[in-house]
Amino acid sequence: MFFDGERVEIHSARVGMAALAPFPNEGGAGVKEFTTAHLRTIVCVGPPGAGKTSLIESVCYASGTIAHKGRVEDGTTVSDRSPEETHHGYSIDPTTVAVVHRDVKLNLIDTPGSSEFLAATAIAMEAAEAALVVLDPQTVTNPELLLIWNLLNVLELPRLILVNKCDRDPEAFAKTVSALRDTLGEHIDPLELPLPAANGICGVLDLLANRGFLDDATTDTEVEIPDNLVTQEQTARDTLLDEIVQEDDTIMERYLAGEDLNADELVGALAAGVRSLHITPLLCGSAIGDIGIHHLLDALVSLVPPAHMSEESEPTALVVSATNDQYLGRLAVIKNLGGPLKADTVLKTDDSSEERLHQLLIPTPGEPFQVSSLDHGDVAIVPKLTAPVGTLLSQRSGQQADHRLRNRLDPGFTIAVSAAIPQEEERLAAALFKLAADDPGIVVDREEGTHRLLVRGLGSNHLAIALERLQRRAQVKIVTHDPITQYRETFRTVARGEGRYKKQTGGHGQFGVANIVVEPLARDHGFEFVDEIVGGAIPRNFIPAVEKGLLEAMEAGGLAGYPITDIRVRLVDGKFHSVDSSEMSFKMAGALALKEALAQAGSQLLEPVTRLEVTVPAEHQGDVLGYLSSKRGKILGTDTLANGWVRIEADVPAAELIGLAPDLRAMTNGLGSFSSQHHHYDVVPDHLADKIKKGQD
Repeated sequence: MFFDGERVEIHSARVGMAALAPFPNEGGAGVKEFTTAHLRTIVCVGPPGAGKTSLIESVCYASGTIAHKGRVEDGTTVSDRSPEETHHGYSIDPTTVAVVHRDVKLNLIDTPGSSEFLAATAIAMEAAEAALVVLDPQTVTNPELLLIWNLLNVLELPRLILVNKCDRDPEAFAKTVSALRDTLGEHIDPLELPLPAANGICGVLDLLANRGFLDDATTDTEVEIPDNLVTQEQTARDTLLDEIVQEDDTIMERYLAGEDLNADELVGALAAGVRSLHITPLLCGSAIGDIGIHHLLDALVSLVPPAHMSEESEPTALVVSATNDQYLGRLAVIKNLGGPLKADTVLKTDDSSEERLHQLLIPTPGEPFQVSSLDHGDVAIVPKLTAPVGTLLSQRSGQQADHRLRNRLDPGFTIAVSAAIPQEEERLAAALFKLAADDPGIVVDREEGTHRLLVRGLGSNHLAIALERLQRRAQVKIVTHDPITQYRETFRTVARGEGRYKKQTGGHGQFGVANIVVEPLARDHGFEFVDEIVGGAIPRNFIPAVEKGLLEAMEAGGLAGYPITDIRVRLVDGKFHSVDSSEMSFKMAGALALKEALAQAGSQLLEPVTRLEVTVPAEHQGDVLGYLSSKRGKILGTDTLANGWVRIEADVPAAELIGLAPDLRAMTNGLGSFSSQHHHYDVVPDHLADKIKKGQD
């Protein structure tokens, strides 16, 4: 279909495939190293259950990379190998596998299907030249397909679609194509049709070659198009050609004049349409049945463009994913974005930390192959690399990776964790930060006030698996808690206070008096201290102690027990004793003065307010606006985005956001996403403040 206008027959006697080493040695000098023109990195994406992992297994088998296929159910595939993936039976981490077809190395990145692991998938998308979207007739209506498609559009990533599991119902293919065009866009064009058999399908009808092929794991034999499919095949072929010729004016003129176009011309124009995102080719097959896999490999080689070489030729690499092996330690996968990379090259992170590329290993199934250099666009495993996933490594520090997709995915599910045995808290923290370095969807913070570890993720299942993995790695029993909303207090009115600290216990006593005026400030102004002492009422060396006492009293909490903020304290007068006064006495005097002033003025409760950016399909805009308003949200504006999406900006009290992530998922069929950050503090309405205070009693 895609080479020299002729189909190269792959004979059925393909035995001993394990001996077909995909990376042949060259005169004993080591593993063959591929140049940029012969490299493609393709990210395999799609909804859960579409069969991405099984497809990677079938591709490895059909290319001769593995001798026997594993099964997802048995935990024996080349992709899903972590204990958590084996236990749960689905992909959790991106996995890169390299195969060779037609002297082109394909770096295939298998990604999780669930949107709860989409942050890791987003980094893999950024490392790829194209995406292979895998789905089946049952997953066409899965809302997570729309979410993935939207992210591909944001990144402007060329893509192909494979309709998997066509052997279950060959007649469902036409309905699938129609549904995809209605859902994703009109320029989705089949390159193939299923070739029916008694028990499903036995091959594909190649529309460009205008022939049928019995394509399975061992054969790829040309056959005549069945009489009952000639009309259907010709109609689909005409539609495809009408789309392809629009990519080249010369070809279009010849096509309209009735000239025959050879396969090479059509493939060249089709590849241009894929690169420009004008055409999305659609293929069909069955991963379990190994049907259509050779044609898929041909399409990936011919239609996916090699990596674009920028003017920046110095060594630069992106950390794409990372796993931890119990024997080998951390294994990071990098994509070379710059000039040739050599083993033992030292690169820098954004904070100037140095990372040495001790080894460059080609990620083949089984034992990886070691190479001495990596050309632009290639992918390799680097042992002992500590940089977090998503880090850009270069020879100069200060370069930031543009994570356009990951930054749209805010980890909205939060739990607090601690070690059941306090002595193991440090070990838990170290393991948790290492876990976050491997998973870009995990964010670790410290809870203000309690200083407990906060773990944020993209879903409840995401967090559950992260904690399962954490407990396995750290060998620590973990206790989980609900996060605490970080309320604050401030003064209602201006108030005066006198702090008098006097203590006599024999010998030198303690004496200090501080008179203050406290004024409430605007939100988020923190604390101001004004020294208005004149005439030596308090010696200059004791005034800092008064300020220290005020700060400690503010941190200890106000009438409701929350830290005090947004006040100006004026130290206006005081008294001292030449013998008994000390820093301690004036620190205590400052604290007592603040408490007296607070008792006079009363306090207002303040709550943190979060700035949200919510992205949802336009049809769900009304529901989401109503939901945010019901959460005491202030809608700041809405923007219409491409492809029927809208972005809503709003300020919402943090206490109201505990259920935002699952609620948004339910309202939008899993399509809604949001980003959030603390924006400011605001006054809690009195009726709610009373409930909060009573809840503490």
